[in-house]
Amino acid sequence: MSEPGPKSPPLINLSNSILSGGNFTQNNQIYNVRNGERAGFARLLENAAPNALYDSGHLVDPPKCHPNTRTAIIQTVIDWSSGTIADEEMNAKAILWLKGGAGAGKSAIARSVAERASEEGLLLGTFFFGAGDATRNHVGGLVATLTYQLCTILPEFRDAVTTSIEDDPLIFSRSLSTQFTTLLIRPLAIMFANHSGSTQIPRLVIIDGLDECSANIDSQQDLLFTLQEVTSSTSLIRFLVCSRPESHLNSAFSSPRMATISYKIFLDDDYSAQKDIELYLEDKIREIKEGHPFKHKLPSMWPGPGGIWHLASKSSGQFIYAATVVRYIQSPRHRPNQRLDAILNLRPPFKDLPFTELDALYRHIIFKAEDPSTVLDILGFPLLYGKFEVSYLEKILQLEEGDVEVMLADLQSLVTIYCETTAFHPEIKVELLHKSLGDFLSSGKNQEIQVGTMIGYHITP
Repeated sequence: MSEPGPKSPPLINLSNSILSGGNFTQNNQIYNVRNGERAGFARLLENAAPNALYDSGHLVDPPKCHPNTRTAIIQTVIDWSSGTIADEEMNAKAILWLKGGAGAGKSAIARSVAERASEEGLLLGTFFFGAGDATRNHVGGLVATLTYQLCTILPEFRDAVTTSIEDDPLIFSRSLSTQFTTLLIRPLAIMFANHSGSTQIPRLVIIDGLDECSANIDSQQDLLFTLQEVTSSTSLIRFLVCSRPESHLNSAFSSPRMATISYKIFLDDDYSAQKDIELYLEDKIREIKEGHPFKHKLPSMWPGPGGIWHLASKSSGQFIYAATVVRYIQSPRHRPNQRLDAILNLRPPFKDLPFTELDALYRHIIFKAEDPSTVLDILGFPLLYGKFEVSYLEKILQLEEGDVEVMLADLQSLVTIYCETTAFHPEIKVELLHKSLGDFLSSGKNQEIQVGTMIGYHITP
């Protein structure tokens, strides 16, 4: 008869005890005493990026769509995420790329979709990249942030994920693919293996501002290819990706591995914003006329016949332009009609320039190009003459054939290059997408913006 082995120590009774820190094991589970959470979940929280949530409190006024605007695109995304959209081709795709020019309102649409999807039980998680925020301008916290949201939406998911992290405490230093597999795909597959189908499964993940992931181009493409791997291994997740149409992202989405599983929506082509911007401006002008401190000083017919239409037209589909106009003219320290006249160049501008935010966006995009000086020379032609034939432009600037398209590859959110068929032969032309970009280039208020210096002209206000 063998001798009995050493007895296991009894479980600790903590009813009258205080522990001041560290980890302890109880019933084979590791707890972090400092915050009362299991150590695995505490580690998850350490690696998550709270500012990347769609409803994060770090933004005082996060952009969302104005009521009764962008309804068509929002409904399209909701129907696609739930698998009820009538378009069979779109329904078969697991990744939806919503792309649009600078200021087109992509983030506002993404937040509105997230809010609606959350209300309808369709949302798994969101991650909003932001170039100026060190906690969310890289992919490091992406999977941890999504996993945290799943733990709050699906409580039964939490224990499985927590155990996985405790089994591999270095999981967040591994590749994105490994993190997705370990923390999302496997736990979800196990959880829904016996799903009865009687309740709606949340399946939408929103990744906004991919072009603002500041690591590098390769990192952004690698993330897309990781999403492709995720969707090929599970049907439980659908990704909405929002970004500007940068050349490297266009290339990635056009690759064979992405083309078969992704669907593209270009806001500038598929969903005209003109009417929505007019509605937005009408509502805001009405609020100003009813509640501004100097409302009694406003002309009775302000802003006059066609005033709102003119502003919407100048927006060129940019909600950021319309929002900037509204913020400027509703200043409580000025008369709204005088501020609007300044925007329309009917009077000298005030000291505080109205389009600082928009100018900063244009400057950021232009100076990300490899050769900003030549890019500015190129932009001078469509600025002065409207759409301009690329072949003539290259001859004038003494560039090699194809140089214009290469140099403008990172400016596809600001310009368009397209083929126009004429009576003689097809012509490749370049055109500015936004009227406000022309105002920015020709305003003369930016010393570094010298348009057209190579061919002997200089744009002045």
